[in-house]
Amino acid sequence: MPAMTRRVLFWGRFDPGYSRNRVYAALFRELGWEVDYFFVKWFPRFGDVEAAVRGLGRRPKPDLVWVPVCRQRDILAACRWAHRRGVKVLFDPMISAWDKKVLEQRKWKAEEPRARKLLALETKMMHAPDMVTWDTSCHLEFCARTFNVPREKMRVLLTGTDESVFKPDDESQSPSTLPHSPFKVLYHGAYLPLHGTEYIVEAARMTQSENIQWNFLGWGAYKAETEAKAAGIRNIRFLDKVPYVDVPKVICAHDVVLGVFGTTEKASRVIGNKVYECMACARPTINEFCTGYPPEAKDCPAIKFVPPGDAKAIADAVRAYRDDWSRRDFYFAAARDFFEKHLSMAVIKGQLASILADMGFGA
Repeated sequence: MPAMTRRVLFWGRFDPGYSRNRVYAALFRELGWEVDYFFVKWFPRFGDVEAAVRGLGRRPKPDLVWVPVCRQRDILAACRWAHRRGVKVLFDPMISAWDKKVLEQRKWKAEEPRARKLLALETKMMHAPDMVTWDTSCHLEFCARTFNVPREKMRVLLTGTDESVFKPDDESQSPSTLPHSPFKVLYHGAYLPLHGTEYIVEAARMTQSENIQWNFLGWGAYKAETEAKAAGIRNIRFLDKVPYVDVPKVICAHDVVLGVFGTTEKASRVIGNKVYECMACARPTINEFCTGYPPEAKDCPAIKFVPPGDAKAIADAVRAYRDDWSRRDFYFAAARDFFEKHLSMAVIKGQLASILADMGFGA
């Protein structure tokens, strides 16, 4: 008798098109699960009440509820709804709201009453689900220390990227036919504090007399501040916004892609989406080091690690790539090879399958 198909319910007020959500939904399907969605429309903390009003219980009962990235506000209601029905909950926060307010943005001091209140609430949130996944081992350890969540209730699940979108183009392995064109460096992202775009701007300033072009793609709260810092620097361009599916074309039109350089604690715990995306597109990268990287990253020629907040180190790493650019095909191949072996959806699929098995959903 054939096994019944398992069903996972993605719950919350989230964007299903966000890279991490797209990747995990695709991997659940590859593992043979049906993927269903309950999009909370009203008040996330009372999503279980909304689910009752909107008749969620009339749908087929899920085997697992998945609360996606950054949806702390949804987790308690999801747990109430699921646990009343004997359904397990897996939470994928990726970031901590307390960490963001207190350590990254530094808007609140840890001893303030509102910060202590948020810490207590988020601690409750992290203990509520049956399992919590984190994008790096650094974040897992942070959660264990900060929220006192048992390590056996947590697993690492790398972020990955949508490989149907991010992949090498037909020209990505060909040497440049324009030897006098500028060496092109790309930052793309959401201008978060942890990205350290101010250090990228300063690195560009240091190379104004060299044939190096620094381009920025993206949007976010700190974009205007970055543009102000870049005023008058002639080798910086801010590119026009492009659709998500065209970002790989922009990546492949550059030689090197930049990652994370901020000096906040959180910056030292992340592997940015841009790292997955550029290496999937066969482009080398420069980043500050995070112990959450696979150990083999230190020996990968397509990743140059620099100290956080060090503009000169960024500039020197770009120069090192440029000065060895007769071997560009070697760097392109090394980037894609590292991605396939350590960061690809095939690798993350194995991680997800292992997590599900630990939760009682074995083959």
